[in-house]
Amino acid sequence: MSIKILEPSLFSSLQDLGRKNYANFGIARSGALDTYSLLLANILLGNYKGEAGLELCLSGGSYEFLQEHYFCLAGADFCAKLNSKDIKSFKVYRAKKGDVLELGRAKFGFRGYLCVAGGFDCEAFLGSKSSDFKMGVGLFCGRAMQKGDILECKNSFKPFNLEKRECENPYENLAQTLEIRVLIGTDKDAFTEKSLEIFFNEKFKISPNSDRMAIRTHCAKSLEHKTKADIISDPAVFGNIQVPKDGLPIILMAGRQSTGGYTKIATVIENDLSLLAQARLGSFIKFKELDINEALRVYKERMKSLKKLDERINLNFERLF
Repeated sequence: MSIKILEPSLFSSLQDLGRKNYANFGIARSGALDTYSLLLANILLGNYKGEAGLELCLSGGSYEFLQEHYFCLAGADFCAKLNSKDIKSFKVYRAKKGDVLELGRAKFGFRGYLCVAGGFDCEAFLGSKSSDFKMGVGLFCGRAMQKGDILECKNSFKPFNLEKRECENPYENLAQTLEIRVLIGTDKDAFTEKSLEIFFNEKFKISPNSDRMAIRTHCAKSLEHKTKADIISDPAVFGNIQVPKDGLPIILMAGRQSTGGYTKIATVIENDLSLLAQARLGSFIKFKELDINEALRVYKERMKSLKKLDERINLNFERLF
Protein backbone atom coordinates (compact mmCIF):
# COMPACT_ATOMS: atom_id res chain seq x y z
CA MET A 1 0.00 0.00 0.00
CA SER A 2 1.54 3.31 -1.02
CA ILE A 3 1.02 6.89 -2.18
CA LYS A 4 3.29 8.75 -4.62
CA ILE A 5 4.02 12.44 -4.20
CA LEU A 6 3.53 14.16 -7.56
CA GLU A 7 4.05 17.65 -6.14
CA PRO A 8 5.03 18.19 -2.48
CA SER A 9 3.54 20.73 -0.11
CA LEU A 10 5.84 23.31 1.49
CA PHE A 11 8.07 21.70 4.14
CA SER A 12 5.70 18.72 4.45
CA SER A 13 6.58 15.89 6.81
CA LEU A 14 5.01 13.07 8.80
CA GLN A 15 3.92 14.21 12.26
CA ASP A 16 2.04 12.53 15.10
CA LEU A 17 1.58 13.69 18.71
CA GLY A 18 5.33 13.91 19.26
CA ARG A 19 8.05 12.41 21.45
CA LYS A 20 6.92 12.77 25.02
CA ASN A 21 9.00 12.44 28.20
CA TYR A 22 12.41 12.96 26.57
CA ALA A 23 12.90 16.71 27.11
CA ASN A 24 15.17 16.02 30.10
CA PHE A 25 17.59 14.43 27.61
CA GLY A 26 17.52 17.51 25.38
CA ILE A 27 15.35 15.76 22.76
CA ALA A 28 12.75 17.96 21.08
CA ARG A 29 9.15 16.76 21.15
CA SER A 30 8.33 17.65 17.49
CA GLY A 31 4.86 16.46 16.44
CA ALA A 32 1.88 18.06 14.73
CA LEU A 33 1.39 21.80 15.15
CA ASP A 34 -2.39 21.35 14.92
CA THR A 35 -3.03 18.33 17.13
CA TYR A 36 -6.79 19.00 17.16
CA SER A 37 -7.09 18.49 13.39
CA LEU A 38 -4.94 15.36 13.59
CA LEU A 39 -7.09 13.91 16.37
CA LEU A 40 -10.29 14.63 14.44
CA ALA A 41 -8.92 12.99 11.27
CA ASN A 42 -7.85 9.87 13.16
CA ILE A 43 -11.25 9.58 14.85
CA LEU A 44 -13.03 9.95 11.51
CA LEU A 45 -10.83 7.23 10.00
CA GLY A 46 -11.05 4.90 13.00
CA ASN A 47 -7.29 5.12 13.65
CA TYR A 48 -5.57 5.29 17.00
CA LYS A 49 -5.29 8.86 18.26
CA GLY A 50 -1.51 9.01 17.92
CA GLU A 51 -1.33 7.90 14.28
CA ALA A 52 0.84 10.12 12.10
CA GLY A 53 -0.46 12.26 9.26
CA LEU A 54 1.29 14.13 6.48
CA GLU A 55 1.49 17.76 7.64
CA LEU A 56 0.91 20.22 4.78
CA CYS A 57 1.59 23.94 4.66
CA LEU A 58 -0.06 26.77 2.66
CA SER A 59 -0.16 24.87 -0.66
CA GLY A 60 -1.17 21.23 -0.36
CA GLY A 61 0.53 19.52 -3.33
CA SER A 62 -0.71 16.52 -5.35
CA TYR A 63 -0.65 12.78 -4.75
CA GLU A 64 -1.31 9.54 -6.65
CA PHE A 65 -2.84 6.57 -4.85
CA LEU A 66 -0.96 3.48 -6.02
CA GLN A 67 -3.53 1.21 -4.35
CA GLU A 68 -7.00 1.64 -2.91
CA HIS A 69 -7.07 3.75 0.25
CA TYR A 70 -9.50 5.47 2.56
CA PHE A 71 -8.25 8.91 3.50
CA CYS A 72 -9.21 12.14 5.25
CA LEU A 73 -8.01 15.74 4.97
CA ALA A 74 -8.06 17.93 8.06
CA GLY A 75 -7.11 21.48 8.99
CA ALA A 76 -6.79 24.18 6.32
CA ASP A 77 -9.08 24.04 3.29
CA PHE A 78 -6.85 23.36 0.25
CA CYS A 79 -9.72 23.38 -2.28
CA ALA A 80 -9.15 19.65 -2.68
CA LYS A 81 -10.07 17.64 -5.76
CA LEU A 82 -10.05 13.87 -6.22
CA ASN A 83 -9.83 13.12 -9.93
CA SER A 84 -10.87 16.74 -10.61
CA LYS A 85 -13.98 16.40 -8.43
CA ASP A 86 -14.32 18.71 -5.42
CA ILE A 87 -14.05 17.04 -2.01
CA LYS A 88 -14.23 18.39 1.55
CA SER A 89 -11.94 18.44 4.56
CA PHE A 90 -12.93 16.47 7.66
CA LYS A 91 -14.69 13.79 5.61
CA VAL A 92 -13.52 10.24 4.79
CA TYR A 93 -13.23 9.31 1.10
CA ARG A 94 -12.30 6.19 -0.82
CA ALA A 95 -9.53 6.49 -3.39
CA LYS A 96 -9.05 3.77 -6.02
CA LYS A 97 -5.76 2.71 -7.56
CA GLY A 98 -4.53 5.46 -9.89
CA ASP A 99 -6.69 8.21 -8.40
CA VAL A 100 -5.02 11.62 -8.07
CA LEU A 101 -5.57 13.98 -5.14
CA GLU A 102 -4.91 17.64 -6.00
CA LEU A 103 -4.60 20.25 -3.28
CA GLY A 104 -4.32 23.95 -4.08
CA ARG A 105 -3.44 27.01 -2.05
CA ALA A 106 -5.28 27.15 1.27
CA LYS A 107 -8.55 29.07 1.00
CA PHE A 108 -8.51 29.53 4.76
CA GLY A 109 -6.17 28.29 7.45
CA PHE A 110 -2.47 27.59 6.96
CA ARG A 111 -1.68 23.95 7.84
CA GLY A 112 -3.47 20.71 7.08
CA TYR A 113 -3.10 16.94 7.33
CA LEU A 114 -3.49 14.05 4.93
CA CYS A 115 -4.29 10.92 6.93
CA VAL A 116 -5.04 7.37 5.76
CA ALA A 117 -6.98 4.51 7.31
CA GLY A 118 -4.46 2.32 9.10
CA GLY A 119 -1.78 5.01 9.06
CA PHE A 120 1.55 5.46 7.30
CA ASP A 121 4.17 2.72 7.59
CA CYS A 122 7.23 4.40 9.09
CA GLU A 123 9.72 3.24 11.70
CA ALA A 124 9.23 5.08 14.99
CA PHE A 125 12.03 6.75 16.93
CA LEU A 126 11.52 6.92 20.70
CA GLY A 127 7.87 6.01 20.24
CA SER A 128 7.07 8.60 17.58
CA LYS A 129 6.97 8.75 13.77
CA SER A 130 7.38 12.53 13.81
CA SER A 131 10.06 13.91 11.51
CA ASP A 132 12.79 16.13 12.96
CA PHE A 133 15.30 17.51 10.48
CA LYS A 134 17.79 18.68 13.11
CA MET A 135 17.99 15.24 14.71
CA GLY A 136 17.74 13.49 11.34
CA VAL A 137 14.95 11.17 12.48
CA GLY A 138 11.66 10.22 10.90
CA LEU A 139 10.78 9.29 7.33
CA PHE A 140 13.63 10.11 4.88
CA CYS A 141 15.82 11.04 7.89
CA GLY A 142 13.47 13.85 8.76
CA ARG A 143 13.79 15.88 5.57
CA ALA A 144 10.82 17.53 3.88
CA MET A 145 8.91 15.53 1.29
CA GLN A 146 10.11 15.72 -2.32
CA LYS A 147 8.59 15.05 -5.72
CA GLY A 148 8.64 11.33 -6.48
CA ASP A 149 8.76 10.19 -2.84
CA ILE A 150 6.70 7.10 -2.05
CA LEU A 151 4.77 7.02 1.22
CA GLU A 152 4.23 3.47 2.36
CA CYS A 153 0.98 2.80 4.18
CA LYS A 154 -0.12 0.10 6.54
CA ASN A 155 -2.74 -2.36 5.31
CA SER A 156 -5.68 -0.15 4.52
CA PHE A 157 -9.06 -1.14 5.92
CA LYS A 158 -12.57 -0.12 4.99
CA PRO A 159 -14.03 1.97 7.81
CA PHE A 160 -17.60 1.04 8.74
CA ASN A 161 -20.31 3.72 8.97
CA LEU A 162 -18.61 5.48 6.07
CA GLU A 163 -21.50 7.90 5.55
CA LYS A 164 -21.16 9.14 9.15
CA ARG A 165 -17.43 9.82 8.98
CA GLU A 166 -17.63 13.56 8.61
CA CYS A 167 -17.61 16.60 10.87
CA GLU A 168 -17.63 20.39 10.54
CA ASN A 169 -14.41 22.23 9.77
CA PRO A 170 -13.61 24.20 12.97
CA TYR A 171 -11.55 26.75 11.01
CA GLU A 172 -14.08 27.73 8.36
CA ASN A 173 -14.72 31.16 9.88
CA LEU A 174 -11.22 32.18 10.91
CA ALA A 175 -10.94 35.88 11.72
CA GLN A 176 -8.17 38.05 10.30
CA THR A 177 -7.16 38.79 13.89
CA LEU A 178 -7.13 35.70 16.08
CA GLU A 179 -7.85 35.96 19.80
CA ILE A 180 -5.34 33.70 21.57
CA ARG A 181 -6.01 32.89 25.22
CA VAL A 182 -3.03 32.63 27.55
CA LEU A 183 -2.05 31.90 31.13
CA ILE A 184 0.16 34.59 32.63
CA GLY A 185 3.78 33.42 32.84
CA THR A 186 6.08 32.61 35.73
CA ASP A 187 8.32 35.54 34.74
CA LYS A 188 5.50 38.12 34.89
CA ASP A 189 7.41 40.21 37.43
CA ALA A 190 10.31 40.63 35.00
CA PHE A 191 8.17 43.01 32.90
CA THR A 192 7.02 46.55 33.51
CA GLU A 193 3.32 47.30 34.02
CA LYS A 194 3.34 49.19 30.73
CA SER A 195 4.64 46.08 28.96
CA LEU A 196 1.81 43.96 30.36
CA GLU A 197 -0.70 46.55 29.14
CA ILE A 198 0.85 46.47 25.67
CA PHE A 199 0.86 42.66 25.63
CA PHE A 200 -2.85 42.40 26.35
CA ASN A 201 -4.08 45.42 24.35
CA GLU A 202 -2.03 45.59 21.16
CA LYS A 203 -2.23 43.42 18.04
CA PHE A 204 0.86 41.40 17.10
CA LYS A 205 1.67 40.64 13.49
CA ILE A 206 3.01 37.18 12.60
CA SER A 207 6.46 37.51 11.06
CA PRO A 208 7.56 35.70 7.85
CA ASN A 209 10.45 34.31 9.94
CA SER A 210 8.02 31.99 11.73
CA ASP A 211 8.36 28.21 11.34
CA ARG A 212 7.61 24.91 13.08
CA MET A 213 9.95 25.87 15.90
CA ALA A 214 8.42 29.24 16.79
CA ILE A 215 6.01 31.96 15.71
CA ARG A 216 7.78 35.30 15.75
CA THR A 217 5.74 38.46 16.09
CA HIS A 218 6.10 42.16 15.40
CA CYS A 219 4.46 45.14 17.03
CA ALA A 220 5.11 48.89 16.86
CA LYS A 221 5.32 48.89 20.65
CA SER A 222 7.89 46.48 22.07
CA LEU A 223 7.82 45.04 25.59
CA GLU A 224 10.29 46.22 28.20
CA HIS A 225 12.01 44.25 30.94
CA LYS A 226 12.62 45.70 34.38
CA THR A 227 16.22 44.52 34.22
CA LYS A 228 17.19 42.00 31.50
CA ALA A 229 15.65 39.47 29.13
CA ASP A 230 18.02 36.59 29.84
CA ILE A 231 17.36 34.01 32.54
CA ILE A 232 18.98 30.73 33.50
CA SER A 233 17.71 28.22 30.91
CA ASP A 234 14.70 26.27 32.11
CA PRO A 235 12.18 23.87 30.49
CA ALA A 236 10.33 25.16 27.42
CA VAL A 237 6.84 23.86 26.59
CA PHE A 238 4.58 24.10 23.56
CA GLY A 239 2.96 27.53 23.76
CA ASN A 240 5.50 29.34 25.96
CA ILE A 241 5.77 32.99 24.94
CA GLN A 242 9.33 34.17 25.32
CA VAL A 243 10.40 37.81 25.13
CA PRO A 244 14.04 38.41 24.13
CA LYS A 245 15.97 41.67 24.40
CA ASP A 246 14.22 43.26 21.39
CA GLY A 247 10.88 43.06 23.24
CA LEU A 248 9.04 41.15 20.50
CA PRO A 249 7.23 37.99 21.71
CA ILE A 250 8.23 34.57 20.34
CA ILE A 251 5.67 31.75 20.70
CA LEU A 252 7.36 28.35 20.98
CA MET A 253 5.72 25.68 18.81
CA ALA A 254 5.99 21.91 18.36
CA GLY A 255 9.50 21.98 16.89
CA ARG A 256 10.93 24.03 19.76
CA GLN A 257 14.05 23.23 21.74
CA SER A 258 13.66 21.54 25.14
CA THR A 259 14.90 24.53 27.16
CA GLY A 260 14.94 28.32 26.79
CA GLY A 261 16.89 31.20 28.27
CA TYR A 262 14.50 34.13 27.73
CA THR A 263 11.84 35.43 30.10
CA LYS A 264 8.37 33.96 29.56
CA ILE A 265 5.50 36.42 29.78
CA ALA A 266 2.69 33.88 29.21
CA THR A 267 1.74 30.46 27.80
CA VAL A 268 -0.94 29.74 25.18
CA ILE A 269 -3.68 27.44 26.49
CA GLU A 270 -3.97 23.93 25.01
CA ASN A 271 -7.17 24.68 23.09
CA ASP A 272 -5.69 27.63 21.21
CA LEU A 273 -2.41 26.03 20.11
CA SER A 274 -4.14 24.45 17.12
CA LEU A 275 -5.84 27.75 16.29
CA LEU A 276 -2.44 29.44 16.38
CA ALA A 277 -1.07 26.81 13.97
CA GLN A 278 -3.67 27.94 11.41
CA ALA A 279 -2.64 31.61 11.53
CA ARG A 280 -1.19 32.85 8.25
CA LEU A 281 2.04 34.78 7.94
CA GLY A 282 1.19 38.47 8.05
CA SER A 283 -2.06 37.97 9.97
CA PHE A 284 -2.61 39.33 13.48
CA ILE A 285 -3.12 37.86 16.94
CA LYS A 286 -4.37 39.46 20.14
CA PHE A 287 -3.68 37.93 23.53
CA LYS A 288 -6.35 37.46 26.20
CA GLU A 289 -5.59 36.42 29.77
CA LEU A 290 -7.40 33.36 31.13
CA ASP A 291 -7.20 31.77 34.57
CA ILE A 292 -6.21 28.13 35.03
CA ASN A 293 -9.71 26.97 36.01
CA GLU A 294 -11.27 28.38 32.83
CA ALA A 295 -8.46 26.87 30.74
CA LEU A 296 -9.16 23.46 32.27
CA ARG A 297 -12.90 23.86 31.69
CA VAL A 298 -12.59 24.57 27.96
CA TYR A 299 -10.05 21.75 27.60
CA LYS A 300 -12.44 19.28 29.21
CA GLU A 301 -15.25 20.50 26.95
CA ARG A 302 -13.11 19.79 23.89
CA MET A 303 -12.26 16.29 25.13
CA LYS A 304 -15.96 15.62 25.70
CA SER A 305 -16.74 16.72 22.15
CA LEU A 306 -14.06 14.38 20.79
CA LYS A 307 -15.50 11.54 22.85
CA LYS A 308 -19.00 12.29 21.58
CA LEU A 309 -17.80 12.27 17.95
CA ASP A 310 -15.97 8.99 18.46
CA GLU A 311 -18.96 7.34 20.12
CA ARG A 312 -21.17 8.40 17.20
CA ILE A 313 -18.76 6.95 14.64
CA ASN A 314 -16.62 4.25 16.20
CA LEU A 315 -18.52 3.23 19.34
CA ASN A 316 -15.23 2.60 21.18
CA PHE A 317 -13.61 5.70 22.67
CA GLU A 318 -11.18 3.84 24.96
CA ARG A 319 -9.39 2.33 21.96
CA LEU A 320 -8.53 5.82 20.73
CA PHE A 321 -7.89 7.63 24.01
